[in-house]
Amino acid sequence: MNKYEKWYSAITDKAKNRKIDGYTETHHIIPRSLGGLDTSDNLVDLTAREHFICHWLLTKMYTEDSRGKMINAMYMMQAKGPNQKRYESKITGRIYEALREEYSQYISNLNKGRVQPPEEKAKQIAAITGRKRNPFSKEWKENLSKNHKSKNPNYDTSHSEETRKKISEKAKGRKYSPETIEKRASKIRGSKRERLVCPHCGQDSAVNTYPRWHGDNCKSAK
Repeated sequence: MNKYEKWYSAITDKAKNRKIDGYTETHHIIPRSLGGLDTSDNLVDLTAREHFICHWLLTKMYTEDSRGKMINAMYMMQAKGPNQKRYESKITGRIYEALREEYSQYISNLNKGRVQPPEEKAKQIAAITGRKRNPFSKEWKENLSKNHKSKNPNYDTSHSEETRKKISEKAKGRKYSPETIEKRASKIRGSKRERLVCPHCGQDSAVNTYPRWHGDNCKSAK
């Protein structure tokens, strides 16, 4: 038994013979991902801090695939909810970096060559369907704008007439390869675009061209 196993046993053994007043979290002494059962002899009530420490010790006690599972379980310790008071860890940057790299490699190996089942994908889509996103803050919008400007020097700028003419001349006579044409056509083939009827001239038009030639810009409205 190494030191990590001794520390782990000391915490779990102590928890078997005590009663805590206040917030607790149930812990599997032998993790469920490693075959542990939901039986009374395998369950103990721990404080949030003890629970976090036990999961950190488990990453030290196991190796190979089992260690990957324990790293995954430890990262789940950071999840929070209305009925959870997760322990805010103060582990060092070096420990975090090592665990994060191993966790990333574990997930990569887990998903390599995996094809997502249709029912799993449908469940994920159902979970986010109808979900409303909170409005973006003013600060978030300003940061996004700055980020765009830093990557695109022409962002939010107007071109001179001379520059516009050069761009126009360059685009005239441009020829696309048959592969590009087929790729573009395949994306819209069989799809039906919504159409709108202009109240001024009565002509129906695709929604993508409607704002340019109809509505407020319709010649019949002037």
